[in-house]
Amino acid sequence: MAYFRIKDAADKVGVPPHVLRFWESQFPHMKPSKTSRGQRQYSSEDVENFLKIKHLLYTEGYSIPGAKKVLKEQKSSLKSDHAVELEVVREMVDSLRELRDFVKSI
Repeated sequence: MAYFRIKDAADKVGVPPHVLRFWESQFPHMKPSKTSRGQRQYSSEDVENFLKIKHLLYTEGYSIPGAKKVLKEQKSSLKSDHAVELEVVREMVDSLRELRDFVKSI
């Protein structure tokens, strides 16, 4: 996995480094790893999350609290989507087991 220093991550997002530091303070889930020297290391996923935040704030016109709410709703929506997908897979596995048992009985 690639990691970026704050300047490189800021360049990819298109904002100054201090903006990333501010967003970290406002969005609790944005906690980059740090080196032994205390330098921030941003993953590709971190950069993608910052791009989402930037889009919500700069393009969609959300306030910080509004962007937090949207991200929280998206996260819970993803969780419920995964729960539905998991249930469908379980039903398919049950159906396949029933089919296997039927074939064995023939």
